[in-house]
Amino acid sequence: MKNKWKAYVLMMVALLLLTGIKVYADTSGFEHSSKGYYTVFEQGTDKEIFATSWEVDVGDRYHSTDNKMYEVVEVDRDGKKAYAKFIEDVKMPEIDEIFVTETMQTARREKQVALYFSHNAESYVPTDGTDSKPGRGGIVEVGEAFKKGFEKLGVKATVDTTSHEPHDANSYVRSRRTATRLLQKGPDAIFDIHRDAIPKEHYITTINETPAARIRIVLGRRNQNLKANEELARKIKAISDDTHPGFVRDIFYARGNYNQDLAPRVLLFEFGTHEHTRERAENSAGIFAEIVTKALYGGTTAKGERVQGEQQSSKGTGSGLTWLFVIAGLGGLAFLLLSTGGREMFSKVRGFAKREFGSFLARRNKRDGEK
Repeated sequence: MKNKWKAYVLMMVALLLLTGIKVYADTSGFEHSSKGYYTVFEQGTDKEIFATSWEVDVGDRYHSTDNKMYEVVEVDRDGKKAYAKFIEDVKMPEIDEIFVTETMQTARREKQVALYFSHNAESYVPTDGTDSKPGRGGIVEVGEAFKKGFEKLGVKATVDTTSHEPHDANSYVRSRRTATRLLQKGPDAIFDIHRDAIPKEHYITTINETPAARIRIVLGRRNQNLKANEELARKIKAISDDTHPGFVRDIFYARGNYNQDLAPRVLLFEFGTHEHTRERAENSAGIFAEIVTKALYGGTTAKGERVQGEQQSSKGTGSGLTWLFVIAGLGGLAFLLLSTGGREMFSKVRGFAKREFGSFLARRNKRDGEK
């Protein structure tokens, strides 16, 4: 009977572990195409909707520059073409109707964001001499410019330059450790910085007579934080539409999750493409920092309209982080069960929980008191 009970518990642990591993492993794949790029046309016509170096899949969605939503319904992988149908006109946040300013709570605490690079080798050919520079590609310099833009506005920005090479289907599995580490510092948002790999004509622009590159926001549609991330992405685009129309060119809903399941307000930004100069992307980073800051914390647009910020920490649901702890905890319980037996295992678990949860609550109360 005792052995049967152990076998039953181990079976349940194994099932939970497999479920957790599926959630954890769903970060891999569905990223940039290794050969060429996709052109997506409106279904039934030859009208080009957009182009992207991301792998396109049926069910992906696209929020266009003029705020129309499309859904991919057919993909021709050999021809690098896809077809999408129009779904709806997107109702964007009304900037002039949103209640204004930062709350006293937001004003008191330190504003902070975190930046990292799942594809840290990405580069800009005219400036860097190559589209991929191992170790520290040109994209890292764009991230540094983004940081400076935030800091000019009083927002602390942490840049993590950890390498996640090689650039393959497991890049996001490796960068997940970096994202998890950054989230433990409690930033208000965390951003993965990239560049696209399509012709430059899709991205180059001029803002206030300054050469710049447009921005694409990428959302992972396979995660429980999609709604929260979508709300922030739309707010960013709405502010950009109000101040610099077309600067945020679109929002692409790709099949993976890109570590966005770890917490709300975790987004992926693409600063231009590999064919134009890095300086264009760096110029855009400073402009974009101001837009993102207003979306997060509130402020006034160029037209004098006021914007309410998100005003929340990126801790949110954090169920992706929770799964990591659950997987580790269940593995530990299984080991204790096999090595010590049921009664001794429960005694050890009870003692551990009393110590650790007591310590956790003490730290949490101290942090809340500081806020």
